[in-house]
Amino acid sequence: MKKIRPLCALRPPPPQLWLPLAAAVLFAVSPAIAQDWIEYTDETGSRLVADAGVGAVDAEEKDLISGDVDKDGDIDLLIARKRPFSTMGGRRNVLFINENGVMTDRTSTLAPDMLDATDDRDIILTDVDGDSWLDVVTVTTFSNQPRIYMNLGNDAGGTWLGFDWNAADNRLPTFNPGPKFCSVGFGDVTGNGRPDLFFTDYDNNLEDKLLINDGNGFFSDETAARMTLSMASSTFGTDAHIADFNGDGFNDILKNDASGSGVPPPGFDSNARILYNDGTGNFVFEDFVYTASPYMTEPGDFNGDGRLDFYVVDDGQDSYLLNTGNDASGHAQFNIVGLTGSPNTTGFGGNTKVADLDRDGILDILVTDVDTDISGCNRRMVVLQGQAPRSNVSYLDPFNGSPRSWLPQGVFDVEAMYINNDEWLDLWIATCTGSKIFIAVPQDIFADGFESGDTGSWSSVTP
Repeated sequence: MKKIRPLCALRPPPPQLWLPLAAAVLFAVSPAIAQDWIEYTDETGSRLVADAGVGAVDAEEKDLISGDVDKDGDIDLLIARKRPFSTMGGRRNVLFINENGVMTDRTSTLAPDMLDATDDRDIILTDVDGDSWLDVVTVTTFSNQPRIYMNLGNDAGGTWLGFDWNAADNRLPTFNPGPKFCSVGFGDVTGNGRPDLFFTDYDNNLEDKLLINDGNGFFSDETAARMTLSMASSTFGTDAHIADFNGDGFNDILKNDASGSGVPPPGFDSNARILYNDGTGNFVFEDFVYTASPYMTEPGDFNGDGRLDFYVVDDGQDSYLLNTGNDASGHAQFNIVGLTGSPNTTGFGGNTKVADLDRDGILDILVTDVDTDISGCNRRMVVLQGQAPRSNVSYLDPFNGSPRSWLPQGVFDVEAMYINNDEWLDLWIATCTGSKIFIAVPQDIFADGFESGDTGSWSSVTP
């Protein structure tokens, strides 16, 4: 049955030859040696320091992004928050600083402007002004305006000064009517070395917006000048990424429209499509590459061939799309692979992230279960294991839908990040009942498969 979404609702190394032997040991039935493919322990109580209402029992809708914002070598985390589901109501955001493996709320002292109730649905980290410090862009809905919180860097004594937002800076245009944005993609589309922004909107009275960076972190709306009305049109735009999908050296736009696009080809109601950059920052062609019932997407090079693939969270059965190269017109072609044996990816899902969880050089995929447009926290998060050989990668659900303590129900978002700095990616999981920190249990069985210095993670903060 086709999902009916309310308007203005808010969502949100080479293959290892030892893998077959490792898998046989990992899934051995003997209780003495049996262990999961990957394992995590719940260390929320000792690694999360915050008022309970914005931490361990935070029941609001949450969207996560991580990065080393203070340049101390530890990965920090920011949370955008609002009232859950299709409900207007801003909540304050949270800045968690990683202090020797303890995630500590420092919002009031280091990002006081984030205490405003801004009704944010999405949040990203990117360096908008080229000073090498990660800035914060938030995506607001229900007619609020998005913001850029500038990273102030260090003072003369080397102390980090935190983030600052000043409305008078006018870094972003004011949108009228007020936007109902759901997401933002970022990347350089003009070639000036600074990230531009593409916002997707739920309300076709405003439509999607392409904002061009002047090189100093100030943005102008150049949507109408750089793309057609069809390209900017979304009936229910939920997701966007700026990246080079056809390998010509120019960043394109992957956008998702969950309930129709305005003027797609006949029969294409919901779609994920690529808008192609002609090399000057103008978009001259759009390909409807997936036309089932997509809701969210996440790109990554799954098979190691240097071409970007992407995962699709579908209202029916999730799929992953493998980039097989370009056609005669230079447009990327994709082989669509539907998942099997993964019962928790057959219904409404939410955010998705890719990361190499087991350090075998193959990206794995994390899929959250909360569709932030429609209430319900009774489904369960899924992790999909990338199968060797990477050159012929496939994805399976190693647990076949069976529960694990670190795969909870009701997950808004997840971030794979280094919390205790042991080179294994840990998980911050934001659920309907609070935030949880799960620390990875190092898997000694994989030790011989490591490559020196390899972490294998897909960075979400690289423009």
